[in-house]
Amino acid sequence: MSSRKPDTDGVSVSLIKGKARHRAPFLFLLPALLVVFAVLIFPIVFSFFVSGFNWPLSEGAGTRKFVGLGNYLALSVDPEFWNSLKLQLGFIFIAIPIELLFGFAAALLLNREFFGARLVRSLLLLPVFFLPILSGMTWRFMLQPRYGPLNALLLKLGAPEITWLGRPVTAYAAIIVQDIWRMWPFMFMLLYAGLTSIPQELNEAAEIDGAGFWLKLRSITIPMLTPTIMTAVLLRIIDALRVFSEVYVMTEGGPGSSTTLFSLYTHRQAFGYQKVGMASAMAIFLLCISIAFALTLVRKNMSLDSLEEKAGGG
Repeated sequence: MSSRKPDTDGVSVSLIKGKARHRAPFLFLLPALLVVFAVLIFPIVFSFFVSGFNWPLSEGAGTRKFVGLGNYLALSVDPEFWNSLKLQLGFIFIAIPIELLFGFAAALLLNREFFGARLVRSLLLLPVFFLPILSGMTWRFMLQPRYGPLNALLLKLGAPEITWLGRPVTAYAAIIVQDIWRMWPFMFMLLYAGLTSIPQELNEAAEIDGAGFWLKLRSITIPMLTPTIMTAVLLRIIDALRVFSEVYVMTEGGPGSSTTLFSLYTHRQAFGYQKVGMASAMAIFLLCISIAFALTLVRKNMSLDSLEEKAGGG
């Protein structure tokens, strides 16, 4: 009676093919993972590493030495740091709600078809495509006390000449107005896209039931648009936390430190005081603030989704 030898070669080939099949997705993802590591993960890890050192920008500014949490402790007692954080949060909580209000109003107004509607919507988006530095230069020229068009108009009306960027209050207001002018169309773009995705059957049914504009807005439009609003606000907060070019061009953080936002003070720590370790600690602190805002808004959005699912299930 002859015994048959098992086909071990066929089994090994199938195992090799199976392993290759499982490895294929990782091989395709490897270039993207390398890019993410190089652009996102490595800078964060390196900044966290540098934040633990007294790291001068040049050899003439001192020697490099490990200080642990010394930079974070120094920031906690630095009045300029807290002033920059206060100005940054004020910038966010003043500019973004106004941008949201303008964008929402424009989206409601233009959420209909009329002659030239596409042209009007396209023109409204033009400020978003302005480079931040170009926007800052434009507003600096407009607010120039002697030759700027705004002061020229005021002088013709008999009003006194105003140094807009030379006073703390008006300079801070100017950078906020500049940001509102440039970024409210971004809110409009996202909210208009959200409005077009709301089923028209809901509004038609509400109109049949006798609901007016304000009732439809409160009971249909805003609840359906809430996830889009949350996303738009989150994107704007993250963008506003790193605002730099336009403010630097307009005021360079002055007069005094009245417009020295968080990003400008980080730049001053790195290139003015030549304290790269301190600037890295501020960057890590800014990252934590961004994560806190993101988690808060995402959690709020998820809680709203769960409430909608429960209401739908009920």
